[in-house]
Amino acid sequence: MAPTRRTYGMCGVFALVKTGEPSSVEIIEREVQTMHHRGPQAHGAVSVGLPWCSVQLGMSRLKIVDQSDLPVPFDFRENLGVVLAFNGEVYNWRDLRTELGGTPKGGWRTRCDAEVVAAAWRRYGVECLSRLNGMWGFVLVDVWRGEVFAARDRAGEKPLYFADRDGARYFSSEIKGLPVPLRPTVSIDVETLEFDFRDDTPFEEVYAVPPGTYMHTINGASWATHQWWELPVAEPREPTETLVSDLTDLIVDATRIRYVSEVPVAVQLSGGLDSAIVQAICRSDRLYCVDFPADGVDNLSNAQLAAHGPQVTPVTFTRDDLLRVLPDVAYHLDTPATWTAVCQWFLNQRIADDGNVVVMSGEGADELFGGYARYRVLYWGDRLRADPLLTEYGSLTARVLGAPEDEMARMLDRGGRPWTLAHAECLVRQYGGGVPGMVNRMARTDFYTTMQVLLRMADRMSAAFSLENRSPFLDYRVMELSSTIPVGLKITEHESKAILRRVAER
Repeated sequence: MAPTRRTYGMCGVFALVKTGEPSSVEIIEREVQTMHHRGPQAHGAVSVGLPWCSVQLGMSRLKIVDQSDLPVPFDFRENLGVVLAFNGEVYNWRDLRTELGGTPKGGWRTRCDAEVVAAAWRRYGVECLSRLNGMWGFVLVDVWRGEVFAARDRAGEKPLYFADRDGARYFSSEIKGLPVPLRPTVSIDVETLEFDFRDDTPFEEVYAVPPGTYMHTINGASWATHQWWELPVAEPREPTETLVSDLTDLIVDATRIRYVSEVPVAVQLSGGLDSAIVQAICRSDRLYCVDFPADGVDNLSNAQLAAHGPQVTPVTFTRDDLLRVLPDVAYHLDTPATWTAVCQWFLNQRIADDGNVVVMSGEGADELFGGYARYRVLYWGDRLRADPLLTEYGSLTARVLGAPEDEMARMLDRGGRPWTLAHAECLVRQYGGGVPGMVNRMARTDFYTTMQVLLRMADRMSAAFSLENRSPFLDYRVMELSSTIPVGLKITEHESKAILRRVAER
């Protein structure tokens, strides 16, 4: 097990919902300790009795918003009828608290976003999710309605897993926190893409709550699952300066509200466009970049240019270093990921060693704004299919290029076998169906497939060192606007992420 030595951290959530006799709180506390690295500052467990079941909630506390010593899980039974185990961050909690006014009986008791979530649930019910701007995986017990409710944020930044055993349902922020046997099983997602990304995991009868999804049960009814948000499929807006201005304003606001913190905040500055925009808004002096000068890979020079003055701390490691930490990286990941998790391991380790607690990063921009170089293959494919001079050669073009679904499936598939290619095509149809243009279809597919492993690595490799990772481009307002941006403002003959370059100029 990797060392757990710091005093702040991500929250770890654990819940047990069981009919019949309640389980021992000591058992819950033991499972929460498994996720000590996510929140070593405070741990707690509480038992909640409903007429039809018992619920045990456990939590390790994130101490970033409210620095006072609050007991966890959050017990608001007296004034709101809610008990909450919460992992994540709601960035608009101050505005939402103002909107809610004096909702809690006797007034507000904390300066914490979790209390605002509880009050929003009391006022709006499940509709409260659409009012939250942030990332989360939480389990809530409504003692007044006899309901247990579990939800995950829109993009899937924060994890939440579940498993059923012996008449009980368990929830946990990490698979290793589930008190069930972990038996490996064949995963078609892993066989196709080398990692899991949907509700199935590589462990038998262990599942992930999908992004933008909630599960609930009330008064003894069966568990129901609902998708409450998905990346929109929208008609493209006119490519005007107003669109560029709107996107600029949203990215600036999304970055600023994520940069607000009562603890030190660092920026992962790669030297690329996405993190350069984040730094241009934050103007942080706590900057870090993975660099490989001995191998001729110079990320530091561009990162230093993007820093606007402050020095960037380079982070390097050797092949021997990589092999040494692989067991710890695998332990924290739980399921397969990519080798870049090791880069994040060393990067976050240095960031944490320097006393930072929050880290800003640029995840999501490539999927939302057409940033991957491979998308240019699809861009030119669309151009060829639309070329009026090739109208009479439609059958030849189809024979050379193949069907769009085949082309995208070949791009997605890493298994290299007929049945994995067929699965990749099913994924393209599932997530990209109805989306106009191959670039947008592939990007939306990547949002729900390849991006999920990037988010998992960002979460696990930061949580391993008790850091919170924040991604401004995954603000729901930015994501929803991105779906209305025409392909011609994302990819041109000479540029990728063209509209983000316009934003950067501003």
